Amino acid sequence: MLDYISIRGCRFHNLKNVNAQFPLGKITVVCGPSGCGKSTLVMDTLHGESKRRYLETLSPFAADMLGGKRSIPLDSAEGLPASLAIAATRGEAPAKASALSIAECDNALRTLFAAFAKPACPICGAPMVSQSREEIIREIAGMPVGTKLQFLAKIETENTEKAPPEQVRGDINAGGNDNKKAQGKSRTTLDKLSAVFLAQGFTRAIADGTMYSLADLLPGEKVLTPKEFFIIVDRIIVRENTRTRIAEAVDGTLKLTHSAITLDIAGERKFYSTKPRCPNANDEQHQSQISSETVANLDARAFSPYNRTSVCEYCDGTGIIQEVFATKEKGNSRKNRAENDVESNEDENVECPHCHGLRLKKTYLNATIDEVSYKQILTTEFAELPRILHQIFDGKIGQNLKATFNSLLDRIEAINDLGIGYLTPGRAGQTLSGGELQRLKLASLSTGHLNGLLIALDEPASGLHASDVTALWNVLEKIRKRGNTLVLIEHNPQIIKRADYIIEMGPGAGEKGGEILFQGTRDEVLENPGSPTGKWLNELGIRKSELGIEKLHCEEQSDAAIHKTKEDTAILVNNFAKFDMAPVNAAFPINKFSVITGQSGSGKSTLLFENIAKRAKAEEFKKLGIDALSILTTGDFHGSKRSTVLSAIGLTTLLRDLFAKLPESKVRGYTASKFSMHAPGGRCENCKGEGVIYDPLGYEESECPVCLGKRFRDEVLEIRFKSLSIADILDMEIGSAYKLFTNMKPFAEKLKPLVDTGLDYLKLGQTTAHLSGGERARLRLSITLARAKAPNTLFLFDEPARGLHQKDIQQLLGLIHGLCNAGHTVIAIEHAQDFVDAADYVVELKRK
Repeated sequence: MLDYISIRGCRFHNLKNVNAQFPLGKITVVCGPSGCGKSTLVMDTLHGESKRRYLETLSPFAADMLGGKRSIPLDSAEGLPASLAIAATRGEAPAKASALSIAECDNALRTLFAAFAKPACPICGAPMVSQSREEIIREIAGMPVGTKLQFLAKIETENTEKAPPEQVRGDINAGGNDNKKAQGKSRTTLDKLSAVFLAQGFTRAIADGTMYSLADLLPGEKVLTPKEFFIIVDRIIVRENTRTRIAEAVDGTLKLTHSAITLDIAGERKFYSTKPRCPNANDEQHQSQISSETVANLDARAFSPYNRTSVCEYCDGTGIIQEVFATKEKGNSRKNRAENDVESNEDENVECPHCHGLRLKKTYLNATIDEVSYKQILTTEFAELPRILHQIFDGKIGQNLKATFNSLLDRIEAINDLGIGYLTPGRAGQTLSGGELQRLKLASLSTGHLNGLLIALDEPASGLHASDVTALWNVLEKIRKRGNTLVLIEHNPQIIKRADYIIEMGPGAGEKGGEILFQGTRDEVLENPGSPTGKWLNELGIRKSELGIEKLHCEEQSDAAIHKTKEDTAILVNNFAKFDMAPVNAAFPINKFSVITGQSGSGKSTLLFENIAKRAKAEEFKKLGIDALSILTTGDFHGSKRSTVLSAIGLTTLLRDLFAKLPESKVRGYTASKFSMHAPGGRCENCKGEGVIYDPLGYEESECPVCLGKRFRDEVLEIRFKSLSIADILDMEIGSAYKLFTNMKPFAEKLKPLVDTGLDYLKLGQTTAHLSGGERARLRLSITLARAKAPNTLFLFDEPARGLHQKDIQQLLGLIHGLCNAGHTVIAIEHAQDFVDAADYVVELKRK
């Protein structure tokens, strides 16, 4: 049996006949410049081939539903186990996601809580009670021998003359008050009620406290309209042999009421309900406040923000509501606002004041087990949660739920081991940092019995401070020790230095990459003088002071130090704190490069977006000379097969118009639509303007045999700009295109940022679906820079180095210093040591 995974002759995307080995039972790191083919090797080839082999065992229909069987162009893959993959987190979470659901703890907790919890009364908040049919029968049959019982079914009498007989039975709730109609509506007469129930075999009833024989009503009794009406289902004296008759009486009563039984015990009444019922349902408060909310028996769905009947009706289960945030600037057009990347009227998300961000109705948030509410569970830190769970579930859990309980505890332990035990289960996913999101996803891997698997992780240390990486590594080691093989795409120097095996790819990006430069054990690669990564790690730690660059550093400035800073030279932050962050005092200098760093969850994004960005939108920094705001978040650029680099940077319309204005186009009557890849007319209809044909079953792509990958009809390709057809320009690299259009300002302005960010090797017509995470991040940065037109712009970057290798980081740093030298101000959240070393001012945040 092989002790490694062997990939031979891989030619997928930009990989050039790559041969790679991955030792089984070890941790391998794949590193190299952005776009060099790391994701193609690990996620598309290694994980993709394993997935393809699994799908081959399924029916064609099932395989198609799971993504299709995509053939990977390689010679062989040996020793490949079953695999799973976790892609890189780009700081995004679904609207209704919480820390609990992201860590995949929600199903287990909801199942356990629903099994034992009591919902809260929507009127008084008291725990509502219910009993099953069997429990009711068992309790009544266990009453002392000789007890006299009357089984009563309460019937609603308002407006029943308009209802069919089967509805007159009384579709009431457990307490009999849910379906009360407004005062003043007519009631059914005793005569009509008797006719309905005599037909069903019932002969006795109690109306407004008086017993009647329905077959012998007097003329004066027939016209009565009772407010309270009970059918006497049965009369029983408890004996040793009456259990069957009691069960029949219970079933007969529930058939009429659907959920409630009123039991007369020697003149005293007792209520039973199979649906939740408030024990105070008959008091004055409840009689005067009729709730329209019907509370069903609890199940796991009742605690889900995706269940329409239980979500907070004010925020629709998102935990947030939107308020319009208006700046002082008025009269801005939508176009101008978009160009400056700042909208003068936009929706600001604030916590829902009704559910306090917890997404559910109060009935379910206040549901309790032994006086511990579900709300308390959601607002308790993960570090304290095991103690509370043991408190409420110990002694209650049966064999059927024991595995669920243990799985939940293991998952919470993993969350605590990852260093994020300070989070609360109900914390909204949209308020979590990228590092917190990534570790919550990893928590599911470190529990359970995942043995003998290949686990591919894309940048698991992304967004983590140096102090958080050790906790992450300990969890990765725990996963490895269970017999799993881990393959990581990673740029973090701490992770690379600890790996068992390293594969270094390069030398460049795109067509200039796709090769394995070095592969071997950690020492073999890092001690190799020809390894770019080894050289970088050996040089890491050179301080800016050694390079002759002046630097300010601030871990925690006092109020006095802040006040010494002139208000006209810095953006001041005074004693700002929110969520888990310690109070921050800082002064970010104007026309300089500042970095905010610190532990994951210490409030970096909160400081940048909840304080600085909001104040900038309110034009608070106008007095500092800042004219505009441009924001780059960690949200991924979502590539697609139909999207190209050309369309992503907004050049499509310009290019179509350029070709439409050429003399030959005018002679032929060609308009701009003739040069569109997305509309019929000039495009190749065989491939719909994509240049490739997709196999609907296998999702494989091949060159279109009609247009040969050129996307357009032959007559369209005859139109030339400087001897180049539109297909030639789409096949051109960014660097060459920039030289071609350097004297055409609209084109040059959009192309130059891509050249500056090192994306000059991308082709204009390249689909964005094939871009790596680092390439997409730089593409977003390029779009942001192209939109920034104002001379003095405040740039706010959230982890701009995410997904970038050291080579890419140095180019990005050169761009940032160029912005500052041009009079702009840059504030970035970043953990990369190269960024921290290159900053003019650093603020390191801490959690409480």
